[in-house]
Amino acid sequence: MSLFGTFSVAQTGLSASKYGIETVSNNIANKDTDGYKKRVTDLSEIGQMGSSITGRGVSVDGVSRVTSQYLYDNYMKEYTKTSYYDKLTSMLGNVEKVFAETDTAGLSVDINNYFTAVEQLRSNPNSQIYKSYLQSQGQALVDNLQRLYSSVEQQQSIEKVELKTNVKEVNSILKEIADINDKLENYNNSTNDLLDKRDALELKLSQYVNADINRDNGYEIKIGGVTALSGGTFNRELEISYKDTKQIDKFNYIQSNGTVLDSLKYNEDGTAKTVYDANDVIKYTLNNDDNLSVSIQIGEVLPAGWDGNPSTPATTVDNDNLTRALAYKINNDPKLSQYVTAYNGDYNNDYMIYAGDDRGLSTASDKYLTVISNEAGKSNEFTGTISVVRYDATNAVQEREALYKNESQSTTAESDVVLKILEQNVNLSSGSIKAQVENLSSSSPNNKIQSYLDNLDSLAATLSDIYDQYIQVGESDYIYGQNAANDYNGTPMGEIVSVGLFSGTSVKTLAFNKNAVNDLKQEQIEYLATIQWKTDLSFDGKAQDSTATNTTSLSEYFRNTKVNVSSDTENAKYSKEVQANIAQTIGTTYNNIVKVDEDDEMVNLMKLQAAYTANAQIITAVDEMIQVILGLRS
Repeated sequence: MSLFGTFSVAQTGLSASKYGIETVSNNIANKDTDGYKKRVTDLSEIGQMGSSITGRGVSVDGVSRVTSQYLYDNYMKEYTKTSYYDKLTSMLGNVEKVFAETDTAGLSVDINNYFTAVEQLRSNPNSQIYKSYLQSQGQALVDNLQRLYSSVEQQQSIEKVELKTNVKEVNSILKEIADINDKLENYNNSTNDLLDKRDALELKLSQYVNADINRDNGYEIKIGGVTALSGGTFNRELEISYKDTKQIDKFNYIQSNGTVLDSLKYNEDGTAKTVYDANDVIKYTLNNDDNLSVSIQIGEVLPAGWDGNPSTPATTVDNDNLTRALAYKINNDPKLSQYVTAYNGDYNNDYMIYAGDDRGLSTASDKYLTVISNEAGKSNEFTGTISVVRYDATNAVQEREALYKNESQSTTAESDVVLKILEQNVNLSSGSIKAQVENLSSSSPNNKIQSYLDNLDSLAATLSDIYDQYIQVGESDYIYGQNAANDYNGTPMGEIVSVGLFSGTSVKTLAFNKNAVNDLKQEQIEYLATIQWKTDLSFDGKAQDSTATNTTSLSEYFRNTKVNVSSDTENAKYSKEVQANIAQTIGTTYNNIVKVDEDDEMVNLMKLQAAYTANAQIITAVDEMIQVILGLRS
């Protein structure tokens, strides 16, 4: 190599060292810059030409970021899971605060005060003071239970508002990423700062949703399996939609061969029931409220046009049209019809009806009773039951029966939150938004908040049931509750005693009848006094069954609900800590690679300074040699 060649090689080395020093200097300057990733100077040997065997020096090809895409993607996945548990912990923690009680305040205290009021009235049934105290404590129990329920619902309302904000933020992040992608496609200069910004936005996005990012061929982000962004194009916003489902109760039985039987006329085993006669009473009741009920008997006369067909004459109720007649009574009751509409089976399937009849009443035969809520959504949920009492000619009770909807064939009222991108459902697997959507969708099996509301509804339903009616079958033995009384056929049959202190089948429909307190008799108060000691109550919304699983007392049932809230909160907190440790471990490993370490950079700086000095000395030496050759120096 000639001296001029050596001079040129040293110049490239000097330039490379200069760029290296500038890169290190930039790293140190941006050590605390959020999202900044360490830079390194990309060097390569200049290709050889001709007969040169010692090389032509070094080329500065650019400056690149130090990163690990594998670690980064895994860190985002674990960070998304951490965000899910973080949000869940926060939500459940707020609900736990709602359930918090003191020794002198809380629903547990209200329940005990109510029991005390019953005991006091039992000691002196004629005391107006004790009656007034029971009235105040009964109303306080209802008011505070409804207040507690409303406070839990308020937590859902707060999350609903925040969800809108979070979805808006997700769309904003996607828009920013798309803008950066557009710049990356058009920029010819260094784009490291843009890539850093995009990485930071991707990490921010992963806080809310699980994002699958494909960088292999272009750039694409999928959220919940649905493409949200492609390259620099963003026109697929994440949207919130609300899906409300109507409640549909079907009073039928399905046989193994698929045959559908009317539960008013057939037993569950498929055998026909004894035909009804004019003494028997069939009653439909909504929400355990006698003010929302209708009854029908064989021999009643329905008015002309009752089935929706104006040409139908007045019709006598018999065993052939009983189900349709009951549906007619429900639909024409001014109170019941505000909440529900009754139909004859699946009125629009498999059989012809009169054109003006959209409820299936004008068909030639009974199918089975179907009752549908007038409005969709969880807030329009109801409980409907049919009670049958068969009397003999002397008006003595022969048989009782309670009928409930077919759970497997009926539809539950639901209010769900659904995320969509261009009408495609987005099913998240993690992220804070997933925790919110789950706990705002009543049909979600992971909805913890709804489970607490359901428990409170079950408490209200059982409270209403057992304080409404009973049958005394021994000196101190009772059939507890209206549902069990309506289905009791033991010996002695006994008479159903109506107390009527509470009505309703949910917290929102629960009501306390103060006037009923004034009519209480000693034997009724004796019955009421046993309830606080009863530890085998069932809370499934049906007849009381002491042999059922998970039976307990009213007080203990509420205590268990509180324990569940605390337990769920602690479990979520523990899961968050475990997941955070996993994410932190990966994050630490990743940051050790990409973050600026001042000590390492100072070592690099000294190496580069030494290299710069060495290259400068080579240039000086070559310069002196050239001057000697040219005779410029002796």
